[in-house]
Amino acid sequence: MITSHAHVPIPSDPVERIRALRVLREAYRRGKKPSLEVTYRTMGGSTCGPYYVARWRRDSRFKHGRTLYLGKPENESVRFVEWLVSLDRGEVLELARHLMRNLRSVLKTLLAEVSDLPYKRARRVLARGLSLAFNARPSESPRIRDLLEELPDRLESFLIRTLGGWPAHYSIHLRKVIRSRKRSLDGRYEIPDVGLELEHWRLRHGT
Repeated sequence: MITSHAHVPIPSDPVERIRALRVLREAYRRGKKPSLEVTYRTMGGSTCGPYYVARWRRDSRFKHGRTLYLGKPENESVRFVEWLVSLDRGEVLELARHLMRNLRSVLKTLLAEVSDLPYKRARRVLARGLSLAFNARPSESPRIRDLLEELPDRLESFLIRTLGGWPAHYSIHLRKVIRSRKRSLDGRYEIPDVGLELEHWRLRHGT
């Protein structure tokens, strides 16, 4: 088991840290480590990549898998997940539990700082603060859900999106919504309310 976190290849960039934190949060939620996979994208007839993702397949507990985007091979989050998948499952879950305790400490500290700030500034403080979870002192309570419920609605939704990302297969659903609306508008394009569609999707799928 991991006895010291000094050797953990923690990303230095805040955005990369949040990507690593999201991977550990999902590992904690599912009770298993991810696989690191390569993917490519086709844009305008050209193939771009390789890009890396952390992926969990669906199983008996979870009806849907989850894919978290990490980006280009040189990104720090890719190196972090590469190291993570080399560990035993028990070591990964121990590290994930440690980070979740740290995250509670960070959220508890940020709660008092951001509640009265203008939205854009509060969002920046929250995003920056999440990256500090790797350095925070662990906390036993309160639960993360309790802290989220204390945040103003405008900030709670941002924080949940930042930490969780979209569920797997949601992008497929969104494409169907866009195609449907294009047909109903005789070819004219209407951008759907992504947040609202996501909430409808989650209600239907029980996530």
